[in-house]
Amino acid sequence: MNYNKEAELKNRFNQFIMSKVTGENKDYYSKLTIEDFVDIKNTLSDINNIITYKTTISFMDWLRDHFSYVNENYEIYLEDLLKVKPSVNGYDIMVTGKVNIVAEIKCNKPINNGFKFGSAQKNGIIKDIQGLLEGKTKVNFNPIHAYKFLVMYDFGEHTLKATEHLIKNIPLDYRGKIEVYNDQTQLQKDKVYVVFIK
Repeated sequence: MNYNKEAELKNRFNQFIMSKVTGENKDYYSKLTIEDFVDIKNTLSDINNIITYKTTISFMDWLRDHFSYVNENYEIYLEDLLKVKPSVNGYDIMVTGKVNIVAEIKCNKPINNGFKFGSAQKNGIIKDIQGLLEGKTKVNFNPIHAYKFLVMYDFGEHTLKATEHLIKNIPLDYRGKIEVYNDQTQLQKDKVYVVFIK
């Protein structure tokens, strides 16, 4: 049978909507206009913000388990998170008080399902590490007295290997200042700890 571009696009779209959204086997593709598809595309541009938000909430739960201060004040910090617009240039999580914590959330899937981050991904992660260690010009907060976390959404072995590769090849200024967190880690305030979150 000859290849039919529209038939393939239609099948893939309908299968996705049926399996992930409605559970009903219908022809959704044929019911939508170009304007409808543009609306869907614009809505989907928020997908990265949704993934980041959900990962942020999961990390807040992780913080609750590891810091009693966060657990005691969870509702306050959750409320603060909900008020922040996705485009704000601060830290993704900032806890101040008896314990100071700053965290950046990254949801980078290694390119081509490989074991390394792409150039733009790597540069963005290094920029976040720099901000965690040195502070940010738009944030009136010195992270020197805070526990620092780089939170990676866990895409499995690919994320771990890509992160290990990044740490091994990080610029000299940051060598020895970033490590993968495990349950035996003794937290220090002069390091950035990578935490993998599902």
